[in-house]
Amino acid sequence: MSGEAARLFNAAIDAASISALDEVGFFDALKADGRLDLDAYCTAEDLHRPSVEAMLHGLQCFDVVTLADDRGSVVPGAAFDDVFRNKGYFLWIVRGYGRMLENFGTIVRNGARTGDYYERDGAFIARAGKDYGGQFVDADFDAVLAQAAFAKAADLGCGSAGRLIGLLKRDPALRGVGVERNAGAVEVARGLVADAGLSDRLEIVHADVGALEAHPAFADVDLVFSFFMAHDLWPRDKCKVALDNIHAVFPNTARFLLCDTYRSDAPASPDYPIFTLGFEVTHAMMGQYIPNVAEWLDLFRDTNWSVAGQHPIGIAYSCVFDLRRS
Repeated sequence: MSGEAARLFNAAIDAASISALDEVGFFDALKADGRLDLDAYCTAEDLHRPSVEAMLHGLQCFDVVTLADDRGSVVPGAAFDDVFRNKGYFLWIVRGYGRMLENFGTIVRNGARTGDYYERDGAFIARAGKDYGGQFVDADFDAVLAQAAFAKAADLGCGSAGRLIGLLKRDPALRGVGVERNAGAVEVARGLVADAGLSDRLEIVHADVGALEAHPAFADVDLVFSFFMAHDLWPRDKCKVALDNIHAVFPNTARFLLCDTYRSDAPASPDYPIFTLGFEVTHAMMGQYIPNVAEWLDLFRDTNWSVAGQHPIGIAYSCVFDLRRS
């Protein structure tokens, strides 16, 4: 006899399967070909066929794929396109936060919440962000970006500097600087900048956005932006100091595009948008306060930035705050 508990359990298994199949490139391959022979595909990718077949059988339960009667081949199901667009979120929660998920029962106890009490995988979080960012953020952000000309941009929390590299490749007149506190990400970013032949136009600075100091590379920046990291600057008093400091160390910046997800304050429902529940629960577990949109707007009124616009993006409860120098 099945019920809602069974559906929740099966969905948890399928979430892990979607993450795994995304990681090995299955979804891209099926999207490109429209049909995959399982023997040929698993042989070519050196995958354990029974495991792949079992995961696909699970996904068939939710009409993501359809296996042939002999299970020799697979084609997309009715829900495939929706899962394909959103697959980055599954990679984000399963691989990015998997160790945290498995330890919820430990870290919910106050006595365990000391030191580095939770784990997350930044590499998978970045990879997932690139996927869902391309699906749900980039076009909306580019439209806001295009509203005013700029010559040099700074990306706060740039990660591997992919967004800056893309911008500078599209426009050879632009220059940029990325700011990143993770030493490993800085090393990767600098390598990618060199590989792209952009070292003369793009500098990566190893620094904490929450405590920035003046730097020669910041002096002529006229546009600053950040993606999905500003909530890490809260609580409010700490974030105010950081925003005012950004205002000070980028003296020629007229515009700051702050893109972030805010707290939903939505009533409990099984129809929560994808990402929202995962974002709010994981950050609660980390002890990270997530402000709602009203709290963001109230904070901006108390800083040296004014809000010129608030632009929704394709991720629920997320937007680009278009801030201007006061």
